[in-house]
Amino acid sequence: MPIFSRRMRARLGLGLALALAGCNLNKLTANTTSGMLDFGSVAMDREADVEFARHAFPASLKTLETFLVSSPSNESLLLLVARGYNSYAFGIIEGDLERAMVEGATDEEIEQITRRAMLHYLRGSAYGFRLLGDDELEQAARSGDLKALDARLAKVTAKQAPALFWAGYGWASAINLAKDDPELVSGLSAVQRIMHRVYELAPDYNAGAPIVFHGVLHASTPVVFGGKPDEAKKYFDQAMREHGENLLVPYFYARFYCVQVQDRACFTDLMKRVHEADVTAHPDLRLNNEIARQRARFWSKHVDDIILGET
Repeated sequence: MPIFSRRMRARLGLGLALALAGCNLNKLTANTTSGMLDFGSVAMDREADVEFARHAFPASLKTLETFLVSSPSNESLLLLVARGYNSYAFGIIEGDLERAMVEGATDEEIEQITRRAMLHYLRGSAYGFRLLGDDELEQAARSGDLKALDARLAKVTAKQAPALFWAGYGWASAINLAKDDPELVSGLSAVQRIMHRVYELAPDYNAGAPIVFHGVLHASTPVVFGGKPDEAKKYFDQAMREHGENLLVPYFYARFYCVQVQDRACFTDLMKRVHEADVTAHPDLRLNNEIARQRARFWSKHVDDIILGET
């Protein structure tokens, strides 16, 4: 005797069909909406108020993740969240961390902000790897199998460079904040290879970010500990020539290279360039440039904390 009657089986079949239709409808809605979200993402780039962006980022990111639940492989959504989490961590949380460290916050407060920045950087990195969709590459990178990683990186195309950039950038930024975490720091060699490949494929991506990354990489270590100021300067000069409208270029040049070589005049001149720039001249870089100007003002007031010598 059958367990279910014919009528009951029909109802179950109808219920399953409706459930599948609902899933497909949700995915269709997410995919359709992703195009509009991708097109409209420039609205955040054009934001002039950093504090407004601070509060807008979290809600925007969770909305994107809500759509990803319905369409987990949507490339537009994955790129938006990969970029968004990395941008939020750098643009908002790291700014808070710098102020906390300089202005005498407690160790507990600094640790909490650092943890939040790392959390969001690693989220951005994870979404970047997910967008890249190369499990073998990620496994080689995570395990430190550099030979296998190099082989996989050689197959990455220019079209995949944005995914690779955010995967590497978020990971590198988390490493920079967790220098006392041996497990995380052990990934530095893999990250350097990843970012070098991005530089080969798409140096101009995200207003020259891969070029700036290499400048910061070579300038973030003091000369006495093996830093390479000549290499850093080469990358920063390239970025200034090709992407000077991005005010993070002169800002990072001053904040890292000029500090590395302890050149106060260099620091002052570059920060002045950021201060005096017309941030309305490049609307699609408005938030980026407002953040650069905000950071430049902060470090210009605290230059004595990072550069010794004449005042």
